[in-house]
Amino acid sequence: MDTATIAQIVSAAGTLAYLVVFGILYYLLVRLYREVLEETRAGRLEQERPQILVEADYTRLPSVDLVIRNIGRGAAKNISFEFSSHVEDSEGFVLTDLPYFRRGIGFLAPNAEIRAYWDILENVVAMLEEKGFEDGISVTAHYKDLNERIYADRWTFDPLLYEDSHHVRQASMDDLVKAVREVSEKLDKDRES
Repeated sequence: MDTATIAQIVSAAGTLAYLVVFGILYYLLVRLYREVLEETRAGRLEQERPQILVEADYTRLPSVDLVIRNIGRGAAKNISFEFSSHVEDSEGFVLTDLPYFRRGIGFLAPNAEIRAYWDILENVVAMLEEKGFEDGISVTAHYKDLNERIYADRWTFDPLLYEDSHHVRQASMDDLVKAVREVSEKLDKDRES
């Protein structure tokens, strides 16, 4: 073999090695790109999914509401609920017998909520203590997104955590009406004097 032939063989082997390395790197790059794309897609789907939250709302203390919220970015449909126990008020009205808890909800848009007045906090605490619900009441919400993916979220609300708490009562429309009446009555008395 002469030097020219050896040089051609070495050159061809080098080119082949280069192509093999380039092919392996290209394959790894494509595989990595697919993984990143799948993770991005999964993250986007997770962000766009609905999330149904069932909670006791204490923002209007001393009143407590039972609230169903869709805190996700996607719409939820075929929503059903499983409670660990009946939820009732101090007069014996069973909130879990409301039609939307009993039969479910067909559709709930993102950021939408359904609110039901439960009771005054002191009454709720007394009732839960009487029934021995020291760990609160749990509810599981089952639902689907618009692409028929199935979800289930379990929540526990425990009004006993707020027992004996000192809370600031927020002013309501009734308070405003009462204040206007008082001012009106005072003005009437001043006119009469």
